[in-house]
Amino acid sequence: MNTPQKTKQKTLLLSTSVLLVSWIVGYLFLNYQFTNSINKELEKISQSIQKLFKAKLTAQSMALSLKLDEIVSSDGLAKAVAQRDYQKLDAIITPYYKRLKRVNKEINILTFRSANGTTIYRAHKREFRGDKLNKKRTLIVDTNNMQRSFNGFEVDNLDMSYRITQAVFYKNRYVGSVELGISPKYFVQDLNLIFDIEIGLAIKKPISELIVENDKVSIDKDYTLVRGSQNLKNYFRDRESTPNFKVNMDIPLQNHLNQTLGYLVVGLDISGIVSQNRDFMYKLLFIGVFVAILLVIVLHKSFNMMLEHFKKQVFTDHLTGLKNRQALNTKLYSGEAYVLILSNIKEFRLLNEIYGIDVGNEVLIQVANEHERFAKANGFSSYRISADEYVLLREEKNIQVDVYSDILDRLHQKINALSIYVPLIEETLRVEIYSGVSFDHELSLEQAQMAIKKAKEKALPYLAYSQNVDSKKSSQHILGMKKIIRHALDNKNVIPFFQPITDRDGVIVKYEALVRIINYEHGRKNIIFPDDFLPVAIKSGLYIDVAREVLSQALDVFARRSEKISINLLPNDFFNYSLMDKLVELIATFDTPQKIVLEITEQEGVEDFDRLHRAIKEFRRQGVLIAIDDFGSGYANYAHILKIRPDYLKIDGSLIKNILEDHESQILVRSIIRFAKDLKTKTIAEFVENKEIYELLKEYGVDEFQGYYFGRPKDLINSYKEIEII
Repeated sequence: MNTPQKTKQKTLLLSTSVLLVSWIVGYLFLNYQFTNSINKELEKISQSIQKLFKAKLTAQSMALSLKLDEIVSSDGLAKAVAQRDYQKLDAIITPYYKRLKRVNKEINILTFRSANGTTIYRAHKREFRGDKLNKKRTLIVDTNNMQRSFNGFEVDNLDMSYRITQAVFYKNRYVGSVELGISPKYFVQDLNLIFDIEIGLAIKKPISELIVENDKVSIDKDYTLVRGSQNLKNYFRDRESTPNFKVNMDIPLQNHLNQTLGYLVVGLDISGIVSQNRDFMYKLLFIGVFVAILLVIVLHKSFNMMLEHFKKQVFTDHLTGLKNRQALNTKLYSGEAYVLILSNIKEFRLLNEIYGIDVGNEVLIQVANEHERFAKANGFSSYRISADEYVLLREEKNIQVDVYSDILDRLHQKINALSIYVPLIEETLRVEIYSGVSFDHELSLEQAQMAIKKAKEKALPYLAYSQNVDSKKSSQHILGMKKIIRHALDNKNVIPFFQPITDRDGVIVKYEALVRIINYEHGRKNIIFPDDFLPVAIKSGLYIDVAREVLSQALDVFARRSEKISINLLPNDFFNYSLMDKLVELIATFDTPQKIVLEITEQEGVEDFDRLHRAIKEFRRQGVLIAIDDFGSGYANYAHILKIRPDYLKIDGSLIKNILEDHESQILVRSIIRFAKDLKTKTIAEFVENKEIYELLKEYGVDEFQGYYFGRPKDLINSYKEIEII
C-alpha cells in the first residue's frame, strides 16, 4: 500500500518527467517552426524576384525592340543590308550603337546578317565581311527562315545572353536581319538592391563539358553555374559546409521557342535570421521552463486534492450527485456477486415534452434523493446511469431471491408516494417506476434491462431476470434468420409454392403463390415458412428483395399456363417504386392480364389509403384483378372495401376453421357473403380442411375454395420433383 510520502515522490518524479519531455518537445517544435518559417520566407522572396524579373524582362525587351525598330527604319539601312554595303552600314550604325552603349553598358552584341544567315556586320566589334566574317550563326536562325522577329535567351560557349532580332526588308523583299544581344546581368542588377540576396545564372551543358573553367562551377550533370558570387560557388562546391546559405532555382530562362536553357539562381544567407531565431527560441524556452517549474511546484502541492476532485468528476453524476455508470461498471467487473435493481420512470419522456427539461431535471433529482435514502436504509449503493435509469446495488454471498419481492414492493411504495412540488409550474407531480432485478456480476445490468423490458410488456411494476425474459436468444434467432434469407436470395433459394383454388365444382381455377425458403443444413433440405422469416425480412430491409423474387418466378411460370395466378402484396408494397416497376414489367408479359390477381393483405393503419386506392385503380385499368385477403380478421374497414370494390374477398381462415361448431363464426361468414354479393364481389374461403366445411360453405354461397381438402402448396416450378408441404 502506498504511503503519502511515496505518493509525493511518485508525483514529483512524474512531474519532472513531464517537464523534461515538455521541454524537449517544445524545443523540437519551435526549431521546426523556425526552420519552416525561414523556408517560407525564402519561397516568398523567390516568388517576388520571379515576378520582378519577368516584369523587367518584358518591359526592357519591348524597349529594346523599339530601339531596333528605330535602327532598321534608319534612312538607307535596308538598302545597305540588301547591297552588303559594309561602309554604309558602319556609317549608319556606329552612332546608334555608341548611344545604346552609353545608355546601357550591358548591350554587347549588334549584328547584321544577310537573308541566308551569313554575318555581314558586327557593330560591337566594327567587323564586316572584309574581315572574313562569312560564317553562319546557329543560334536564332528563325528570323532568317520565318522573316519575323524573335526574342529569348541564348547560350554560346558556356555563357548566356538575351537576344532580340528584327527582320530587314528592302522594297518589300526580305534582305536580312539584325540581332541585339544583352547580358542577363541587365535584368537582375537591381534585384539584389531590393532584396538582400545573391543572384547567379545556371545553364544547361552537355556531358562532354563537365570539366569547366575555374570561374564556372558544375551544379550537377545537367547544369553549370556560369555567373554568381563566391558564396554561390562555394555552396555548389560543398553544400554541407554552407548550412546557413539557402538556394532557390525556380526561375527558368527560356529561348525564343520556350525551351528552358537555364535558371536564375537565388541565394540567401540566413545565418543572421537563424541566429536571431535561436536567441528568441532559447529565451522562450527559458521562460517556458521557469513557468513549468512553478507549475510543477503547484501540481506537486495540490496533486492529491486534484486527484480526488477528478475522481469524483469521473464517477459522479453531476445532476443528482449519485455515482454514475462508470462507477457501476467498476463495481460489476470486480468479480463479486451482486444483487442489482434497475429502475426507470414511467413515461419520463412525456414529462420532458410537456413540462420542459428544467422540470424533468427536478423530477430526476427528487427521485434520485429517494433512491439514496432507500439505499442507505437497506444497505445498497445508489447510482444514476442514464437519463431516468437508477440502480441499487448490494453485494451478497448467499442470495435469497424471495427476500427481494418485499424490497421491491417497499421501493415502489416510496417512489409512488413522492409528492414532487415544482415551483416553476406550481404543481405537484407524482411518478411511478418500472424495475428489473438480476443476481449476477458482469452481466447484472444487461439482465436487469431484459427483465425491465419484459415487465413493461406485461404491464408489471417489476420482474426478476430469468431465462424466460432473456432476449438474447431472440436476437440470435433474428441474426441467424437474416443470414439464411441473404443466402437464399444469393443462391435463388427463395421460391414460390402454389396452392390450388377451386370453384364450387372442385375444379382448379387459380393458384395462390406462397413464398418459401429452401435451406440446406448439414446436408438436409429444410423448407422455411413465411411466419418464420417474413417478420425478420420486413424489419431488416430484405422484404422487397424477397417479394421481387417471388413475383418474378410466379408470374414467369403462369404467363404460360391457363389458370389464374394470385399474388400476395402488403398495402405498403404499392408505395415501393422498384417493386411496382417490376410488377408492371411482368404484367406486360401476359396476353391476358385478367389471369393475375393481386391479393392485398389487410393491415392495421395503412399509411395513405388514397394513394393506395390510386395505385389499385391503375392496375385495374391494366386488366389485373384485385382481392382483399384475410377479410374478417379484425382490421376490416368496410368504407375502404366499398371504395375499392375488389373482385374477390378472401374470408379469413380463423372464421372457417371452427365454422362447424362456432355459431358466431357462422353468423360472421354469412354476413360477409351477403356483403360481397351486394357488391357483386366473389368470395373465397380459406382453410377448407374437409368435405363437411366445403359443403356448408357451398350452402352459404361461397364462390371459390382453398385448403388442404383440395391440395397442399406445391413446387410447380421444379415439377419433376414436386414436394407437397405437410
